Order: sequence, then C-alpha cells, then structure tokens
Amino acid sequence: MKNTILKSGILLIAMALVFAGCKKDENDDDNPQNSKTTSEYLTGGYWKVTAMSIDPGIGFGGVVITDFYSQMPPCVKDDLVKFNSDGSITDDEGATKCDVNDPQTSNDGTWVLSQDNQSVTVDYPDEDAITFTIIDLNDSTFKGSYTAIEDFGSGPLTYTYTITMTKQ
Repeated sequence: MKNTILKSGILLIAMALVFAGCKKDENDDDNPQNSKTTSEYLTGGYWKVTAMSIDPGIGFGGVVITDFYSQMPPCVKDDLVKFNSDGSITDDEGATKCDVNDPQTSNDGTWVLSQDNQSVTVDYPDEDAITFTIIDLNDSTFKGSYTAIEDFGSGPLTYTYTITMTKQ
C-alpha cells in the first residue's frame, strides 16, 4: 500500500514535469544572426515527453528509481503539450487516455518565459507553479530541470527533476 501511494505521488510529480521547461541551444535572442527566439522554439508545435529523471533516486523496496519515464503508464507517455504564443498551454491526452472521461484537450495551464530566457515558469490551477531551468532547446528537443525539497519517507532531501521532450 505504501509503495502504491508513493508511486502515485511520483506519477503526479512526473505529470507536473510534463509541463516543463526548455532552453535555447547555442542561439541567443540578442544575436541578430539567429532565425528563432527562445519563445519561437518553445511555441513551435506539440511536444511529447521522451525522458524524465530524478536525482538522487528514490528507493522502492530495495530498488532505487532514477528513471521516472520508465515508470509512467503508456496513457501518460503519449500525452502532448503545446506552449501557445499567448502564454496558455494546450494539453492533449494523445491516442490513449488514462481516464476515458477526461477531455481530449484542455487549456487551463499558463507559462511565462523569464526575461533572460533562462527559465520558464509553468502554472496550473490548484498546483504550485514550477520554474524550470532551461538546459537545451532547438527545433526538435527541449530539456529542462527544477529542484524541490521532497520527503519520500526517509526525511526531506533536495531532488533535481529533469525532463526531455521531443517535437511531434
């Protein structure tokens, strides 16, 4: 039972990461030679999570989990997210839904890019806003991370969550 509750908590955190951050590649918005801004890369289409990790790992029955993605059900792995140019987020359930009663798409999240283009803050109703440090962003991939103090049963620790998404 405790493992089920803990796995459910991790899944909720993992789902929050789906609405994650990104970073421009070596391009810089201040460089006129670049064809796209950080915002244009981010808003350029739908993204799908392809990797998700936590460091340090979390122990489950003697096994340490660092790869969240491998623990996600298929109905979450096919979800899509789109960062709209108006600051809203469109979430799409993908081909399979975890709950058939969920709408196929929703637009209840918002995002804001920092002035220095180094982080993105994602906010959903009834959730704490998460600010992701942008690690990488280009036409096909973006990667972001954030830290949080969590207590998964062995006392509070600082964890780093990292997500990678690919353009669909």
